Amino acid sequence: MMNLDDMDATLPPDESPPPDNQRLIRLVALAASIVVVALGIGAYWLLTDEDTEEAPAAPEPVAEAPAAQPLDEAEPVPVEPEPVEVPELEESDPFVGAIVGGLSSHPGLTAWLTGERMIRRFVVVVDNIANGRNPAQHVPFMRPAQRLSTTGEAPGTRIAAASYRRYNVHAEIIDSLDADAVGALYGLLEPLLDAAYAELGYPDTPFSSALRRAIDHLLAVPVLDRPPAVTRGMVFYEHTSARLDALTSAQKQFMGMGPDNVRVVQAKLRAIAQAVGLAAGR
Repeated sequence: MMNLDDMDATLPPDESPPPDNQRLIRLVALAASIVVVALGIGAYWLLTDEDTEEAPAAPEPVAEAPAAQPLDEAEPVPVEPEPVEVPELEESDPFVGAIVGGLSSHPGLTAWLTGERMIRRFVVVVDNIANGRNPAQHVPFMRPAQRLSTTGEAPGTRIAAASYRRYNVHAEIIDSLDADAVGALYGLLEPLLDAAYAELGYPDTPFSSALRRAIDHLLAVPVLDRPPAVTRGMVFYEHTSARLDALTSAQKQFMGMGPDNVRVVQAKLRAIAQAVGLAAGR
């Protein structure tokens, strides 16, 4: 997992570590050798018959160990990472794609890092969710391969539990994100996010306000104990429960991931909100 704080502090592979690192390597090697010797002595003691009456053999003469050389007492000089140069919004796609790819080891994340205008697209999606709109048209790559399925005849028609499996991979990818790394990346990209949000028509409002509202909006989605009852509408299925039907389009889409996936994503949203520094309450 990439650590953004150290991203520019790594040495080229053809250079040897600095003297302070050499000293650290020697100390680690010494400690490791002590542990190995201790384990060897312990194993010998455990494998020896405790009831034997045989007198212990005379100890072999041991050569006197050389006097320990005093360690260099100079304090190591910390290596300051070079500042990260964030590109302009128009040229940010390669930069963002390379960094976001380090937030998770899940191979499915790569498919989400396609296309152009990634910062702008992310900002539009968050703004849609914050205002209750379904952002599906902006993220066609997240469309499940199978269509929604139901079970039972009207008026007892319910969403089939098997439909929830269509979103298992989505939940896995989101759950695989390193929340602390997301928080660090957010701090790095916040100027670009604010610029894209200003382009969207909010020049005097920070993007963090939309992100906070979007996270709270999704955290307000109920986790259902059983698949909900639905009825066939003119175009889509509609919830027969007035409470569920009153949810926004974004909330209904999120709830359609199924209770297990909703729990996973909501837990990750809380962790990310904390890492970013937002007060996600519900």
